[in-house]
Amino acid sequence: MPVVSQMPTGSVLLTWVEKDSKGVGSFCMAQSADGGKTFSDRRVVVSGAGISGSRLMRPKVMTKKDGSLVAVFAKGGNENGKRTNDIMMTRSADKGVTWSTPQKVDSDPTPCVRGFYDAVVLPNDEVAVAYLKDVAGSTKHEERNLRLVLTKNGQLQPERIIDPVVCDCCNISMLVDANGALNVIYRDNNDDIRDMAKMTSTDNGLTFSKPQIIHTDNWKIAGCPHSGAFMTNYGKGMLVTWFSGSDQEKGIRLLGPNGKRLALANDPSARNGNVAAQGNKALFVWEQNRGEVSQIGYRVLNGETLSETNWLPESLSGTNASTLVLGNQALVVYEVRNANKKNGLKWSTVSL
Repeated sequence: MPVVSQMPTGSVLLTWVEKDSKGVGSFCMAQSADGGKTFSDRRVVVSGAGISGSRLMRPKVMTKKDGSLVAVFAKGGNENGKRTNDIMMTRSADKGVTWSTPQKVDSDPTPCVRGFYDAVVLPNDEVAVAYLKDVAGSTKHEERNLRLVLTKNGQLQPERIIDPVVCDCCNISMLVDANGALNVIYRDNNDDIRDMAKMTSTDNGLTFSKPQIIHTDNWKIAGCPHSGAFMTNYGKGMLVTWFSGSDQEKGIRLLGPNGKRLALANDPSARNGNVAAQGNKALFVWEQNRGEVSQIGYRVLNGETLSETNWLPESLSGTNASTLVLGNQALVVYEVRNANKKNGLKWSTVSL
């Protein structure tokens, strides 16, 4: 589950999760000073039982203004036969060489599932973490609400519910936009209509606007699709990609800054959309089956012009792509299945 991002210094940061032969998970990172041509040796942020990653819960490392790093990840477990999941935070003051003892983001000691999270560094240099949490006393199979935790002077504050009724297992996307506002996109649940909603905060997460559906898909399904959104800044607006199974238009959408759908990957196997941008150039990627194996597809957006669909030729069996735009080219990092049937990481570049 790779995540590729750019640090304020210009270095490329790559994070991922791996497991050893005994099933012990390690959350790892590496940096590149040459735009992704080569990467440093890996450093382990944290390792242990229950450390894992999934397309619904990708761990991430963020950089604060003083250069210190903050990592957010999930740790699963089992308590008295009940599945549990906690969201953890750890910090590094020495560029990732050493890390603090991880803290639970939510101080509530009740064993339950907390997950499907995202996190960002806010304009005031504090950290915001949004996640879904089991509703206490619920009689449903799975019922969760949307919660937010902020730091204040670097210390985690009590959680708050920011939407009490949401889709139960779709990952969240958070982004600080060009105006410094915090945007949270998640899959809402209005009488089983599972469209994407957005809330915005202009005061660093203290208050939020009312949820607004970003695109009316009217996808009604009596269950969770297990698929969230991803967004990135594009000029003064945003690009958002997500999947909808709506009868009127199934597939992975790419929504432009003006709210207009720019692209649709509508092959029945299309999944795991991701998008990155810099200036007026962007790369939209996803995976879909081509023959017997998956491959990474992409379309280049330049201003208002969108290319036709292309395929990374070296990405056969590629999955779970993450991308980053660096000037006139983009870096795409993804998983591939090796001959030993284990997954490894691979990266490719795309000219924009």
